Amino acid sequence: MNRHYFCLIALGVLIIAAIACGPAAGSSPSEPTAAIAPITLGGDLTAINLCDAIPKEDMEALMGKNLAKDPEKFDYYGEGDTSGCMYEAAKASDGEAFFSYVVLTPVTAYDNQPLYLNVDVPGLGQEAYYNNGADARQLWVKVNDTVAFVVANGDVENEAGQKSIAQLMLAAIQ
Repeated sequence: MNRHYFCLIALGVLIIAAIACGPAAGSSPSEPTAAIAPITLGGDLTAINLCDAIPKEDMEALMGKNLAKDPEKFDYYGEGDTSGCMYEAAKASDGEAFFSYVVLTPVTAYDNQPLYLNVDVPGLGQEAYYNNGADARQLWVKVNDTVAFVVANGDVENEAGQKSIAQLMLAAIQ
């Protein structure tokens, strides 16, 4: 009888732990599917607001985490003439940061990336490649001869999700 009682208590503890650590505590990354609002490319990329165009649920799917704050405009590390958006989830208890960003850049940024563990991605834009950037695994996509964009997410690897965001971006660009 005591053994049966012990098993019931152990089962109850496991159920409570599963509820406490379930999807709300940190779901796994998935592929984004919400359409991105139309993006009209012009001579001034800085005039485009990607934070308004990209649904936050797409970036939450990419990271597998809820955003901790509203998306913020992001200039790609002093490149100038860029238009981007940064997405941040809550930090882990050990201080690990979870973030993503999408940035439209002049094609020179695409051409001049320091390459590390880069892999070509056929069938995406004019050209595309995954690259280990200074802060995250990045997917760089060349849209045309003047514009490219980067999709990155840090501390949660999800190349399939990055590719989904890139496909949604390409479908939205006019």
